[in-house]
Amino acid sequence: MATKQTLGEYIRNLRNKRDIGVRELGRAVDVSGVHISSIEKDKNTPSPELLRKIAVILGADIDKLLSMADQVDPEVIDVIKGSPAAAPSFLRSAKGLTKAQWAELEKVAQKMASKKK
Repeated sequence: MATKQTLGEYIRNLRNKRDIGVRELGRAVDVSGVHISSIEKDKNTPSPELLRKIAVILGADIDKLLSMADQVDPEVIDVIKGSPAAAPSFLRSAKGLTKAQWAELEKVAQKMASKKK
């Protein structure tokens, strides 16, 4: 059975695929190369803000990185805090949806949000 890739391994693989050095990535996200190295060795867990910067530089999905780090996007937390009863209730009612249904639901939500603006 294959072992699950860690956050650090995933970041290292993305960085290597893009031919970006540890120090170069560190400079791009305002931390030291040593800090990036410790993240890649799974010795440190980056903050959601740092993960967002890393995702942008490496062209990664921020939600995947946050999930691998067992973190929740602060923006998502704000949505939950804004609707403390509605958000959990909605998620419970939607828990059995297929991936296709989730994608359709996301499109509807985006359409509704764009009309709100």
